[in-house]
Amino acid sequence: MNQMIKNICYSVVLCFFFLISIPFVHANSIQDIDMDIYIDSFGNASVKEIWTTNLTSGTEGFKSYTDLGNMSITNFKVSDDSGTVYESLPSWNTSASFQNKAYKNGIHKISGGVELCWGISQYGKRTYTLNYEIQNLVTEYTDTQGIYFNFLNLDQPVGNAKITIHSDIDFSLDNAKIWAFGYDGTDIFENGSIVLNSNGNLSSSDYMVGLIRFESPLFATNNHSTKSFDDIYDSAFSDVSNDDGNYSENPVNTHTTSFKNILPMILMIPFYGVLILLNPFILFFVLYAVKGRTWVGGSGKRSGELNFGTAGKTLPREDEIPYWREIPCEKDLERAYWVSTNYHVVPEKTLREGIIGAILLKWIRDGKIFVSKTKKGLFNLKDNDYAIDFSKMTQADNEVEDALFRMLVKASGSNKILEAKEFYKWSRKNYYKVESWFSSILSKEQNKLEEQGLITNSTEEVAGMFGTKRTIVIKNVDPSLKEEAIHLRGLRKFLLDFSMMPEREYFEVHIWEEYLIFAQLLGIADKVEEQFSKLYPKFNEVTSLNMDVTTVVVRSMAINCYKGFYEGVKRAEARAASHDYSGSSSSSGGGGSSFSSGGSSSGGSSGGGFR
Repeated sequence: MNQMIKNICYSVVLCFFFLISIPFVHANSIQDIDMDIYIDSFGNASVKEIWTTNLTSGTEGFKSYTDLGNMSITNFKVSDDSGTVYESLPSWNTSASFQNKAYKNGIHKISGGVELCWGISQYGKRTYTLNYEIQNLVTEYTDTQGIYFNFLNLDQPVGNAKITIHSDIDFSLDNAKIWAFGYDGTDIFENGSIVLNSNGNLSSSDYMVGLIRFESPLFATNNHSTKSFDDIYDSAFSDVSNDDGNYSENPVNTHTTSFKNILPMILMIPFYGVLILLNPFILFFVLYAVKGRTWVGGSGKRSGELNFGTAGKTLPREDEIPYWREIPCEKDLERAYWVSTNYHVVPEKTLREGIIGAILLKWIRDGKIFVSKTKKGLFNLKDNDYAIDFSKMTQADNEVEDALFRMLVKASGSNKILEAKEFYKWSRKNYYKVESWFSSILSKEQNKLEEQGLITNSTEEVAGMFGTKRTIVIKNVDPSLKEEAIHLRGLRKFLLDFSMMPEREYFEVHIWEEYLIFAQLLGIADKVEEQFSKLYPKFNEVTSLNMDVTTVVVRSMAINCYKGFYEGVKRAEARAASHDYSGSSSSSGGGGSSFSSGGSSSGGSSGGGFR
């Protein structure tokens, strides 16, 4: 009986798939568009588009570009799957016959822009390769460089569209920020490139606008704007709240179909309507009942995830943590940050404030930066104002610290003296740079741990969706890193309880300094300073980490940096929450988000397809 029920269920599924596979009648269709965009050192783009199509009518393909501003389209060429390189005409007549357009291409000037046109040349399954250049794709704004461009906006659906943007410079979160508008897909960093992907059907009302911010001048572009990138950002998001979540600059499909051809489609609407409504429910219920949840949805495991093994991430209770007098993690702040983050040694906010302050204290101890008085400022201590002087420092010891140094110097202005609320204001405005820096600590430290063999890779075959199998990479974390987390908790406990211990050891000055630096990382610097000042009142006389001024200024600086960063994030979230995003989704690769509306102020693609 059970086997009979299973056979019936399988039959239902097969019939269901057969019914929904009955094709609609389409005169012309575009199955796939793949755009490859290479940006040279001057910010100009070489574009290669591959269109996979099935054509039964019309005379030409075209793609419109309007509102180009300082940009221009040049060197347009076309070839097809037969290997034929089309003849480029000096002008294009859209009214010419099928024969006169065959194996030819040209640029047709229209109001406000151009159309890239080519002859269909032959009906059936065809693949066309379009090559052209976009001069001045990268814009130099008043504050940074960027790209704001509508790459694809056709008058007919596309089965799938993918846009890959690359250069001789690898793009990543370290040097770029990305947003995308007009479609429910993804925008990610992948192998040094920026990839916008529709991940499925792109309707005739969808479009693909890219907004890219470069964090430093990467290109010697001649395209200069009097606007700031913030102006462009605000303009891009200004119409995200459209109720339909979609925007099309030219929504009219120029392709016409006879009533005779569409009559079968009209008659089938009720039947297909019922199937479409019932499709997800029937399919899920049948497969779930027969195969189970894992078979339907897969194992849920993702490639590259950390595996903490049987030791897990949970640390012992506080009363079970033993005191630890040595500084763990080989006294490496970045390693301690990675361990503390992954094992939740202290809360994230405490840790983020702590790492900034700890690195500042380290620089002060090493004589690279100094606390100085200023006539105005945030740190009003004993009727004197203080700031941090970076004028003697040229670079930091490693990549992570150097990135923080450059942010601090950028915030301090031309005098390289960080005073008042300069870092607070800068981090609030540039919160995404601060977020990127926090993330870079974890990613770079993880790479080090992998090099040291403390994180090892293995593969595992797991269940995919609908009975498929897939192989994923598992990153196995050595249990010794959990021991380091326990030692960090033990050090924190030791420093907090030091003054209450019946027998207190004497430590040299450099040990106390290291304790203060790690106390700052763990968010207990103020409490440790209070104990030190009582037990060793002459400590300030023999150290550069003066607890009356220096450590207080550093702590205030770190707190205000995180406060500015946090407010910047919340302000961005509030701006997003004030809009009704239709189908918005965070980019799986980091760096931005894609929204199914917005970006209508951009120039670029404004129609196209076959006619």
